[in-house]
Amino acid sequence: MRNYSEEEKRLHLDRYKVSGKSKTEYARANDIPEATFRAWVKDEIYSNYGLLETATDENAITKVIKPIIFVNENIRIELRDGYDKEFLKRIVEVLINDK
Repeated sequence: MRNYSEEEKRLHLDRYKVSGKSKTEYARANDIPEATFRAWVKDEIYSNYGLLETATDENAITKVIKPIIFVNENIRIELRDGYDKEFLKRIVEVLINDK
């Protein structure tokens, strides 16, 4: 079984997001075991959106949403609480017009 570096995982996950392929298609096209690739995607979802236990109920789980915009495999914009919408709009306009 092959071990993938964190850099390789990140590169494949970023490429997958812009590929338009399903997890199965992407894994097969890149000779990655499907179960391995699905685990990477699942781990990323949990790390991006997070899971928090609430103080009132040990079994309750609350999703913390952190919207992320992927422009391409090299550009990732993560929005935090209280982000400046006008500044984001200017960034997106630059990215769109810079092609």
